[in-house]
Amino acid sequence: MSGPRVPRNSYAIYRAVDRIFEGIISPPQGDYHAVVRYMNEELPRFEQADSSYLILGSYRSEYGRRLREFANCLNMPTNAESIVLGDTINLDTAVVPEFDIKINLLGEAADYVAGVYEKESGGESPELGVVRALFANKTFVFPRDYTGLTRDSLETREDVIQAALVVYYADFDHIESEQRVAEKKKAEIASLLTAAREEGIEITERELTDVIKERQNDLDEPPAEYSWVHLSFFKRFEAMNQCHPWTTTAELRDRADEMPGPERPRWETEFDVGMFRDD
Repeated sequence: MSGPRVPRNSYAIYRAVDRIFEGIISPPQGDYHAVVRYMNEELPRFEQADSSYLILGSYRSEYGRRLREFANCLNMPTNAESIVLGDTINLDTAVVPEFDIKINLLGEAADYVAGVYEKESGGESPELGVVRALFANKTFVFPRDYTGLTRDSLETREDVIQAALVVYYADFDHIESEQRVAEKKKAEIASLLTAAREEGIEITERELTDVIKERQNDLDEPPAEYSWVHLSFFKRFEAMNQCHPWTTTAELRDRADEMPGPERPRWETEFDVGMFRDD
């Protein structure tokens, strides 16, 4: 009978375990068992993959749905595997926080870390801080509606789109009629386009209208807002070319191509449904 199997990335796992128990004197035996259980149940999927991804973000409601759509895009190549941290098994520990076990083991075992962000509240903030400190070089962030740390003027096409979304979702005086509100928004967007042209940014009214309609049909929400801490982290990853903003779910799915790893399957772009039709 052979001995225990040594994980492919054993050195990384040892580093994770050292951090998990760092500073804790004589942790309960049950906490050790929890770490081993998590390793045995969650890490083998990474062992079989050529490229592995840890996915972070908000795991509930519509945020969670978009997060998992993104993870599915990364899973399309047969030799890739992604794990959403919030979908892994729950652990019962006495001293060691469950989050410490999960983020350290999965973060070390994964080839890459991807964080999808849409808001400033919730558990996304501490996760972002941990990966910035421990796994910055292999982490890529995907913040919705992000345009930069400080942006007082229109500099890019994305700035124009975000400004138009702010206008579209702005709360005007409720006493005014819907027609009057629509006229005000139309006038502000027209002024926005004029300012964009003066800055040499090429975008037409039709293109801007199409983007607003797509956003309304896809996720009918105002532009995301972030704390100064979030924005600082995003700016850091932006400087490392590891920050990829998005506006709609379709754009988020496309952003999966920005992650390192195997190419997505050829049939995704080359499949022709017509070849199966009967003429």
